[in-house]
Amino acid sequence: MGKAYTDDERVQITKKEYDNLNENDPVTINNGEKIGYVSKVVNDKKTGEQAFIITDGNPKIQKPSEVNNVTVLYQASTSPEQIGSQAGEVKRDWWDNNKQILNNIEKSYKKPNTMFDPTKQIASIL
Repeated sequence: MGKAYTDDERVQITKKEYDNLNENDPVTINNGEKIGYVSKVVNDKKTGEQAFIITDGNPKIQKPSEVNNVTVLYQASTSPEQIGSQAGEVKRDWWDNNKQILNNIEKSYKKPNTMFDPTKQIASIL
């Protein structure tokens, strides 16, 4: 079982989803406390899904069977204020994904208890 993190440490870990991390990079909190290594970087241009898979050991030397803890950090929607520098990300997040979520919410008022199709981004992680 992994370490029990404080609320502050969980916030620090969550903020890592916005860092520029690469595979095999160590992930630290509290000014250097290592929580793991980036095992995989997900950046799906079709769906907009962005995530980091963090494992408890260095993926260069750790065998998959030796992994005890995995953390998945999903990046939230890119701010619309970034439209100038990250137009594609803003479109994928806000137009392609969030618009469908909003439409599903609106439709659910007319048809309660109805299952609606997930967005491409959500379907890609299911």
